[in-house]
Amino acid sequence: MREVRISRNVKDKITELEFFLIDELGLSEDAALRRSRRMKEYILALSQPTDHPLCRFNRWRKLKYRCAIFERDWVFAYEVFKEGVIIRDMAHVSSLVE
Repeated sequence: MREVRISRNVKDKITELEFFLIDELGLSEDAALRRSRRMKEYILALSQPTDHPLCRFNRWRKLKYRCAIFERDWVFAYEVFKEGVIIRDMAHVSSLVE
């Protein structure tokens, strides 16, 4: 298994998403936290040696990031190194349409 590191950027975006789900969409705090916990578990599963293809979104493809799709709505961009994986960014699929 590889080590998985999550950038501050991604951690902040997940926290922002929790607040959005609670404040804007009216989800309960428990529901929002369950969603973010599933996202974090998905990220940690990238420790397995299977690699996703390079991102099809130009801004991340230029950086040679790989993309993993979470529940068809969210994309995690990450880099693979000999030591492990660094999750660099995340975005909602609709914001990445080219």
